[in-house]
Amino acid sequence: MSKTLIVVVAARITEWAEKGELSPGYFNPDNRFQRVVVISLVEDNAAKEVVGYLCGSKEYSFISLNLLSVSGLLRSVGFSAVLMRVVVKREVVPRLSKQDNFVVRAYGDTFAGKFAAILADALKCRSIASIHTTFTHLPPTAKLSLKNKCIRFLEGSARAFAHKNLDVLAPVYSPIIASIPAAYRSKVCVIPNAVDVGPENAKTSYSASGILKIVTVGRLVPGKSPLPILHGLRDLEGWHLTVIGNGPCLSDLKDWVERNGKETTVRFIPSMRNKELVETLRKFDVFAAHTSYAEIPKTVIEAGLVGLPVILNRPDRFAASEYENAPILWCQGDAEGYKHVFEGFSASRERWLEIGNASRKHFEKWFSPVFAGKSMADLLSQNTNDFPHSSNEE
Repeated sequence: MSKTLIVVVAARITEWAEKGELSPGYFNPDNRFQRVVVISLVEDNAAKEVVGYLCGSKEYSFISLNLLSVSGLLRSVGFSAVLMRVVVKREVVPRLSKQDNFVVRAYGDTFAGKFAAILADALKCRSIASIHTTFTHLPPTAKLSLKNKCIRFLEGSARAFAHKNLDVLAPVYSPIIASIPAAYRSKVCVIPNAVDVGPENAKTSYSASGILKIVTVGRLVPGKSPLPILHGLRDLEGWHLTVIGNGPCLSDLKDWVERNGKETTVRFIPSMRNKELVETLRKFDVFAAHTSYAEIPKTVIEAGLVGLPVILNRPDRFAASEYENAPILWCQGDAEGYKHVFEGFSASRERWLEIGNASRKHFEKWFSPVFAGKSMADLLSQNTNDFPHSSNEE
């Protein structure tokens, strides 16, 4: 019997490829499975070589379902469980080998998680959802359109079904646990997401002189805007900030830069392919970020794995075990907080390499791609749900 992993995603892999967000073997952790079946819940025509790259070049197949579209949601009456079971029996099960030993992994605990639970029930196999986001907190400045409110309603219904029916819930970082009802905490196991940063990307040296080169990366949306960072830097000298990202806050940031005469000290890069981004990070002296969300941003993880010192506002609504004893330069999330930290960091150039090395060691402990891949592969390979729940503490 072949050991086959079925991967369920609610996204277009073609868009991942366009953005350069492909990691080798991402769908086949630790290269543990002989066969991988990828199911996309959206209409997609991902190239074979792309799917093969994600599956570690093992035997693989790709199934694209047009379920998460306006027409698809209307036909399925809002992704109803009854109609999803029909889709599973008619469009998925007949395309699978009856001789294989299956396990199902969803990327996400909403639509993908619900579909994975239904599919696993039909196949009588184990089901796991990797949970990459938390929905329990929105910054006060975040506004939801009617469309987004409808999507959140449907997601909430799918999430409740998935949490109840999946065998294992695997958040990629500890703050996500707060978004899982207490009744299901017993089946939670935190497994970090595999972030494609290797030793070849490590920063090994720093300039002893010159301006302070700062980088911030992420979606420019309310609650993640780097505007507090700019306010903190405004009255300081000898710095240059590169902002990599796009979003609705971009125009406000550019207006601020123009009003304060910082056109030569702030550079905006709307987007960058992930591989290029990781290679670029080591050219900077420090990574700075601001977030009001209960999260550990992937960009912070990437910067830490590269070995950049990290400046971050101290979270006031959640505690992340992964941040415990981290060499992060914490600050209050206002102008004075950032100004104080930047002043102290600029004055201690002789310690930059030390801080960077400590940052890399700490993030490797929690987020090493090799460790993450082996941990997820071990979890997927188990035949029962008997696994330690050390990460379930509230």
